[in-house]
Amino acid sequence: MSFKRLTPVTDKLVETLSEKADAFEKLESLFEQQLEALRNGETDALGPLATEAQDCTDTIDDLRQTYQRQARLLIRMLELETDDPSLETLIEVLEQRAPSAEASTRLAEARAAVLERAESAQRTNDTLQFALEYAAGLNHELLAAVQQAAVDTDRRTYTADGTAESGGGEHSLVNTVG
Repeated sequence: MSFKRLTPVTDKLVETLSEKADAFEKLESLFEQQLEALRNGETDALGPLATEAQDCTDTIDDLRQTYQRQARLLIRMLELETDDPSLETLIEVLEQRAPSAEASTRLAEARAAVLERAESAQRTNDTLQFALEYAAGLNHELLAAVQQAAVDTDRRTYTADGTAESGGGEHSLVNTVG
């Protein structure tokens, strides 16, 4: 097969991988914005940012499917035996069949960029996950402490002459009147 016929398919695959790398970069940015909102106590900003991150994740999944279709086309054009080789295999085959062409190099660079940005986004996601779990744990402990403080009263009032009288009802730490 002529390499000239492979070039457009390879170019489209490289373009899709570049878009995927950009999507991972945007996802990482959204994770960082969520972390910043959490640090600053801007809880109202977390919802829209999480929705935008989910949309970005959907875009990454769409790009993965597009990449897989393009890779299958390249497999058919290269007449490979396997139905779903890795990018590494495609890069090796392109190097063998057209060592002077730069398609394999561009494909390898695009693959490396996707991997680098995906790993970076994963690290930021892990940090965000830890921060959210920590904040949720603190919130739970605070609620438990407030509830415990409202319940643990002995309901006795000691008078000036040293006798104990039954106290009034339970007093909440939260002002329910407003």
